[in-house]
Amino acid sequence: MQISKHDKEGRLMTAEFQEFYLVAVYVPNSGEGLKRLDYRTKEWDKDFERYLKELDTNKPVILTGDLNVAH
Repeated sequence: MQISKHDKEGRLMTAEFQEFYLVAVYVPNSGEGLKRLDYRTKEWDKDFERYLKELDTNKPVILTGDLNVAH
């Protein structure tokens, strides 16, 4: 994402192909006792959405990976 606080965790890989981007991600979970909930919802999710939208202005994006959306 080119944002050091997120990039240091090594959770995101983006491959560019001729007609699309392929994004593989392991989205941070909220952690034991939800200790990382604020980071996840107020920082990561917002920055990741912005990143995907920026890519999408150039060509379609295929998102895959572990999105950590279930309890």
